[in-house]
Amino acid sequence: MTQGLILDYLWHSPDVGARAEVVGQAAIIGRSAIGPRPSLAAYATIRADGESIRIGADAWFGEHATVHIADSLLGAVIGNGVSVACYGLVHACVLGDDVVDGESAVVMDGSSVGAGALIAADSVVPPRKELPGGFIYAGHPAQPLRAIAPEELAAIAVALRGGVVDPLLAATRLPGWTELVSRLAGGPGPLRSQDGRMPAIARAYVAPTSIVAGAVDVADDSSVFFGCAVSAGDGRIVIGTRSNVQDNSILATDRRRGDLVLGAGVTIGHNVEIGSATIGDDVLIGMGARLGDEVVVEPGACVAAGAWVEPRSVVPAGWIWAGRPARAFREIRDSERRDFARAGQIYVRYARAYRVNPGRDPRAARPAR
Repeated sequence: MTQGLILDYLWHSPDVGARAEVVGQAAIIGRSAIGPRPSLAAYATIRADGESIRIGADAWFGEHATVHIADSLLGAVIGNGVSVACYGLVHACVLGDDVVDGESAVVMDGSSVGAGALIAADSVVPPRKELPGGFIYAGHPAQPLRAIAPEELAAIAVALRGGVVDPLLAATRLPGWTELVSRLAGGPGPLRSQDGRMPAIARAYVAPTSIVAGAVDVADDSSVFFGCAVSAGDGRIVIGTRSNVQDNSILATDRRRGDLVLGAGVTIGHNVEIGSATIGDDVLIGMGARLGDEVVVEPGACVAAGAWVEPRSVVPAGWIWAGRPARAFREIRDSERRDFARAGQIYVRYARAYRVNPGRDPRAARPAR
């Protein structure tokens, strides 16, 4: 097994198969059971804290790929030979054998993708959707394009793993992680100096594979999870109390673009990208969303998963915006408000648990099978 971050969560230890390649800054956490020969590129994150994740043999995860669960509701089940490209997101769902998930593609809670399917780049598979195997799916929401033969799919997967991205899998624009990191001062740990200023972290959790740089204020009971970049440049970022920034999200701005301010109780889903913005209290930004500069999201509003919000847009209080470009979809239901509040409470609990018990590497106690 090559070196990477493998951590207990509470009393749960990952069970990682033989001949694993888990590079530095990739992470496997908690109740994960992974078959032999898995490969995780830089900052790929498999986080099984609130439920279990089961992954078959020969799975491959590109840079900043994310696998997570729905706390106490749904785990994730991934078959043999699955490939998840850069910034791909697999969340509380089922992927059959040999599925290929494209760059920045999102597969959401309760959905099921059959064996031998391909999810094209930037696509979103909605919650509880069942997609039969053997097809290419694309769009937001994902729709069938055509059948794909096993031989064609296998060739695309082999090329992807070798660093050649088929046009079907290539995202319109990937977040600029490398560019951000190149401007930061070096040194160990997630907290970095930028423009002569250091982050101010209150009673909050910052994951060891994240980077928080510059004048960033993180308030009590908030969290910045694995693989995230929060970079203020020569500007300012504020993360309010009880707010969370989930795995592999990028929050980046500078003085010219303007401040980025998150209110209290804000949830930023996995693999989100946000520039300068004002985000009100109790807002939910869905996984895979992208917000341009100078966006305002009023209190209690929601940006749907995979939505792309254009610069200087205003998302009104109490509304869901969805689509590409994002537009008003409908008002938020009372049941959804309760679900959003529960999600925020779960992340307050996560933040406290990770902060108090940051986990240990179980490899010292038990060799990989």
